[in-house]
Amino acid sequence: MVNWCLEHMPPSTNPAVLEVGSGNGTLLLALAESGYNQKLLVGIDYCRNAVKLAAYIARNRNAAEVTFEECDFLKNDPSLLPSMETTGAPALWDLILDKGTYDAIALGQRGEKGKSPAARYPTRVARFLRTGGIFLITCKIHFGVALAYEIID
Repeated sequence: MVNWCLEHMPPSTNPAVLEVGSGNGTLLLALAESGYNQKLLVGIDYCRNAVKLAAYIARNRNAAEVTFEECDFLKNDPSLLPSMETTGAPALWDLILDKGTYDAIALGQRGEKGKSPAARYPTRVARFLRTGGIFLITCKIHFGVALAYEIID
């Protein structure tokens, strides 16, 4: 995923990057080490302990400006970056990354009407991705292929 990002949305473009389900933060830390602006890298995870671990690892790898926060993506909005306007509209990210979160959500318990919690996921991603932004996902449900989607007007 890092190589794909370097080729298609290099650090020189200064993208605002959101990773959904950042876990221990290794993907965002690899982007930081590849030259991406740490202040524009945000990882969210619903697990408080994963967020604490990611922040700890980031501090020890000289990447303390990468943000990690507890957030259930299907229920809550990620925090705005200081550089994003606070107009009441949701944050609009240039690049949203997912390296297995959709898989985990898709395997979650179905609701009362038999609907998978993953049914809400595409709408949530589209809500936070700016026009022209990229959603890069690796998904084992789709044969382990990395897919990139671009939101176009």
